[in-house]
Amino acid sequence: MNAEIVNQLPTMAQVYAKAVKTLRRKGKNPVLPERTLVYRQASADAQKLAEFRRAVGAGMNGQLPSLYVHSLAFPLAMSLMVRDDFPLPLLGMIHLTNEVTVNRPLGEQESFDIEVSAEKLRAHRKGVTCDLVVRILTDGKQRMQLRSTFLSTAATMDGPKPAKEEHEEFVPGLPTAQWRLSADTGRVWAAVAGDYNPIHLSKLSAKALGMPKAIAHGIYLAARALAGIEPVGVGYEWEIKFMSPVTLPATVHLQFEAEDDEFEVIAWNPRKLKPHFELELELLD
Repeated sequence: MNAEIVNQLPTMAQVYAKAVKTLRRKGKNPVLPERTLVYRQASADAQKLAEFRRAVGAGMNGQLPSLYVHSLAFPLAMSLMVRDDFPLPLLGMIHLTNEVTVNRPLGEQESFDIEVSAEKLRAHRKGVTCDLVVRILTDGKQRMQLRSTFLSTAATMDGPKPAKEEHEEFVPGLPTAQWRLSADTGRVWAAVAGDYNPIHLSKLSAKALGMPKAIAHGIYLAARALAGIEPVGVGYEWEIKFMSPVTLPATVHLQFEAEDDEFEVIAWNPRKLKPHFELELELLD
């Protein structure tokens, strides 16, 4: 891929300021740009890190939470999507999964390089999906990879569509935790992470993009679930699958399970008995 050095990290506000022009993007058989954006010598902002920890209940342990690194680097990844050669609209993209591998956690004082690219464009029964990939390196060695999969319903691809996945009937267990999320949860998290996607901010702005109400940020939900189980000083990997959005305000029931070197978190709507997400974490050998 073509590497392009970026001298300044964009903000999410700058990205969304350019997002409206991408709404016109539609069509068949889109092609992703072969481009990697590179930013050298990034580092944590002490105030933003403290705000992140307070927002999700993460402890002070001397290392950077994986999703703090994601929130710092992701505006660069999103900036790929507002460039003229990116074929899919940014607004309206649906967040499906995150897969994260932490080869070795980053210390709070470490500087690191960020590389971002888009890959794996593929057909989906509702449109197309693609992955935005963030790679974190120190001294040329990969320390972390964060892969986010998004669905766009604005484009299609020729060929057979994947069959709808068959899911077993969801039967919730006994909750071990409960979250009460207020109507302004999306706005509060946007101020922390800089993600001002309108589907998270208010009922009115969410309706403009086809959602009945504002929904909680997936990254906020994942970061809060990880706050108590993210390991310290060792390599690990985790994956989250989003099943149904958390519409705000909300009460969310969760079940945390630990077994040997693995953790599982399941979250659901206690009234409708619909799962919101499943998160699995395990230590690396």
